[in-house]
This record gives sequence, C-alpha cells and structure tokens, in this order.
Amino acid sequence: MKTQAMTAESLRHFYTGEDGLYVPGPLVAGPWNPAHQGGVPLAGLCAHLVEQVPTLVPMVTTRLVIDLLRPTPMQPVAARVTVPRDGKRLQMVEAEILADGIVTARVSALRVRVEAGPATPDADDRPGDPPQAPPLLAPRSRLRHLVDSRLVRGGLEERGPGTVWLRISGDIVAGTPISPFVQAAMCADFGSGLSAFVDWRAWSFANVDITLHLVRMPVGPWLKLEAQSLGAGQGMALVDGHLTDAHGPIGRCHQTLYLNRTTTA
Repeated sequence: MKTQAMTAESLRHFYTGEDGLYVPGPLVAGPWNPAHQGGVPLAGLCAHLVEQVPTLVPMVTTRLVIDLLRPTPMQPVAARVTVPRDGKRLQMVEAEILADGIVTARVSALRVRVEAGPATPDADDRPGDPPQAPPLLAPRSRLRHLVDSRLVRGGLEERGPGTVWLRISGDIVAGTPISPFVQAAMCADFGSGLSAFVDWRAWSFANVDITLHLVRMPVGPWLKLEAQSLGAGQGMALVDGHLTDAHGPIGRCHQTLYLNRTTTA
C-alpha cells in the first residue's frame, strides 16, 4: 500500500483510513523533504486522534504536546491511543504514530471540563476581519490546495516576527472534516516559517515538537497567528505564537527548532 496519487479527489483530504492505517495523500509531503510527512498535516492527524476519544462531560483540550521523535515517512502509519486518566474533571490522552512498528511521534493531551467562570479583560478583544493580503504559502506549496493564508507581515523572505490569518478546509481523514481543534493544531506548526530569523537558503530550521495551549475552542473558519522566534546562537530556537479567532484570543503555541547549516554561503 503506497501513498495516493495526485488526483482531484486526493486534493480534498490529507489522509485516508485503510485497514486500520492512515495513508498520507499527496498534500502531506513535507517542505524539507518530500519523502517525509509535513508537520502541519501530522499535527492535524495527532489532534484528530485525541478528538476521537469520548469524554464523560463536555471538555476542552487545553494542552496538546506533539514530540516529533524522528521523521515520519510518506507511507501508511498506525496509531496507538491510550487514556491514562479519565474523569469528569480531567482527562489525559496519550497517542503514538508508528511507521513499520517504529514510533515517530508521541502525543500527550490534557482535557479539562467546561464550566462557567471568570474571564480575563482581554478575552473578547476582537481582531476584526482578515485583511486582503498576499498568501504566506509559496505557489509551489501543496498545502495551498486546502490552506488559505493572508500574510500581514513576516514569512520566509522577511526575517522577524510575523502575523498571518489561516483558514484550512477539506478533511483531515477522508470523510472527517477538519474541526476547529484540528485546525488550531495545524496552525500551530506555521509559526517557524512565519517568524523565520535565519536565511532559509543557508539554514534549515525544522521543528522537533509542537505545543498548543487553548483556553477555549476556536470559533469560525479563520485563525490569526502572531509568531516570534527566539534564538541564542546555540543551534536551536523557540517559536512563541499567539492564536486568535474572530471573537478574541484562544491560546498559545510553541515550537522547538533544530537549526542546521545547509550551505556555507
């Protein structure tokens, strides 16, 4: 069983489910190496696995941590999901992505019950509508088939903090539309490219993890991501991202970057 060919149907989803495995479609191929699955779709798949676990009461997944232990090849992968703690106040979900029996990504999610309570003063700071702006994604990016982006500032060609609006459509797994939570997890992986502080022609800066914290579920099709990178000259960096929907702030996201010089120019 191989990855799917580039067809009109395969451009409507990221994965298909076959015989208990998740088969990556052509949109899953990563930007650093097309033989490896990209972080954006993989984050979506990890969030999807968590979301499929039922809860005893309504809950918000307030923390999602994805450790990218090694590259995930562009081939069918298996998933292993466990619930170490289940209850009406908290639930802990753990999951693993496996390729040929080898764990390539490990997931930990914390879910908290929803109950009325006080909010911070900025909870309803509405950002307005997404402006008309050029896309973040390059014309060659396969993600453009399902990801609409409006780049306000930053990006690969402009070093420094960045701001982008993102809307992701289609199915994460064929037959399962991308949910607000899955979209938030996928958006969390855009921070590194949005706030690049090194020349991508001379350096690679792949992230080795993705962390998402939410105070509520997103509402509406668009999410605003504001990201900034921090590096201390030691071959690594941290990306700090703020996520907002049309109704106000929803959470934070972070990535740890592994910097590697690719040229001597």
